[in-house]
Amino acid sequence: MWLALSGAASAECVAAPEPAPSMTPVAADTAAATMQRDYSGRVIAPVMVNGQGPFRFIVDTGANRSVLSSAVAEQLGLISTSVGEVHSIASVALAPLVNVDSITFQGLRLESAALPVMDGGALSEHGILGVDGLRGHRLRIDFERGCMEIMRDAHAAPQNWWSVQGELRMGNLLLARATIDGVPVNVLIDSGSDVTLANHALRTALGRARQRRATMFLATSTDSGSHRFTDFSLRLPDVRMGELTIRNLNAYPADFHIFDLWGLQDEPTLLIGMDALSQVGAMEIDYANARLFFRRERVESGRARLRAD
Repeated sequence: MWLALSGAASAECVAAPEPAPSMTPVAADTAAATMQRDYSGRVIAPVMVNGQGPFRFIVDTGANRSVLSSAVAEQLGLISTSVGEVHSIASVALAPLVNVDSITFQGLRLESAALPVMDGGALSEHGILGVDGLRGHRLRIDFERGCMEIMRDAHAAPQNWWSVQGELRMGNLLLARATIDGVPVNVLIDSGSDVTLANHALRTALGRARQRRATMFLATSTDSGSHRFTDFSLRLPDVRMGELTIRNLNAYPADFHIFDLWGLQDEPTLLIGMDALSQVGAMEIDYANARLFFRRERVESGRARLRAD
């Protein structure tokens, strides 16, 4: 595991009631819930495990497997059958694995398998919803409407949204391409990280002049699996992905373990976190077709923002 519209939406979430176990899904292939956020701004989904819950799961598009907290595993009476490696942004550790019969979001059944059981670090919620459960689905997070939706691939792609073609790597993680000051860059969308991260290959490629202009300050940042520490950030030039441009983006560069695991330590790579993602009106990831969408209306902010070229 790595811990690392124009048409109408398929389900209405504005002023929707709080999710409850008995809440009926909108359709057999679509589910929606009022969006909740944790203390660092990450999206929380109400998830049922083995028919019990709902439990608060962090939606982590940078994690290739879902995770249970030890408290939930104990509540459900799940017994570990084996152990496996769990790779976070900063490190690797062994974790017990438990077999799960079902994972559902508002009645929509997602893929389930043997899940790692974790505690500590930033796992202050009941679990993590990784991209393993989203295989063949579309994940839409609408920050303006306060809505989260999961749809099967049968739904049409959103029209008049910015779109970026990517590729699925390392399981079901979406990898897109961008350029920064003419430098080709790998981009991963990581809703499980509260900040944007970069590797040293990107820092080096941008050159010493860009480093001297960087804002230097002490900082700590947190991902879904562990605490990590960085000591300075870089204010990046415009990040261009196709017709889409991200401006005013800060990134924290370091030799994070996850870049080495993915084999990207020598390629300029950017992990875009919630500091940038939460500034858009809405985003959608199509895991069946490896495409990334952003709604054209954007949130005006002095922080990271998107625009069309």
